[in-house]
Amino acid sequence: MATIFDVVFQGQLVSGADPAQVRANLAKFFKADTARIEALFSGQPTVIKKAVDEATGHNYQAALAKVGAVVTLVAVAGEVVPAVPTNLSSPPTPAAPAPVAFAVPSAPPMTIAEPGVLLVEPTVFAAANFDTTALTLAEVGVTLVEPAVVVPPQFDLSELKLDPPPGTILVEPVPVPPAQIDTSALSLVSN
Repeated sequence: MATIFDVVFQGQLVSGADPAQVRANLAKFFKADTARIEALFSGQPTVIKKAVDEATGHNYQAALAKVGAVVTLVAVAGEVVPAVPTNLSSPPTPAAPAPVAFAVPSAPPMTIAEPGVLLVEPTVFAAANFDTTALTLAEVGVTLVEPAVVVPPQFDLSELKLDPPPGTILVEPVPVPPAQIDTSALSLVSN
């Protein structure tokens, strides 16, 4: 059985890292507020991630080293695995027997199944039992159903007429008398 580790941060930074920049990087990495990030630098060991396998733990070490933080892997039995970066700005401190948990919102650990592994048992359906003893096949080219003769519909169109060609007046227009406008009070002014 593989050993399970906790990823522990004790406030150590990668050699030459700017503490303010590391705090900003950690806030971005964990998507956490400033108060939570400052709690990481309290001097007490903080568990970043609980119960991971060794490969996942080393992935956390590498990812956090990129943002400037040094973490150690603590085996569940208490064995300490040294951090990936060896050039630290401060000497490592031993892991505390009861580290304080730091809640980081994350998805549950995921694994990938080996190729060919059945993830879900397939559902077995009973075969349909149809009685086909009364059915037969016709010879090729045999007409199975005689086509019905469709009688074309009869419409009485005698009352319908077509419009005359364009421009033909269908209804005589009603004459409109010319408008009677009194313009005697109007004058033109010339400049």
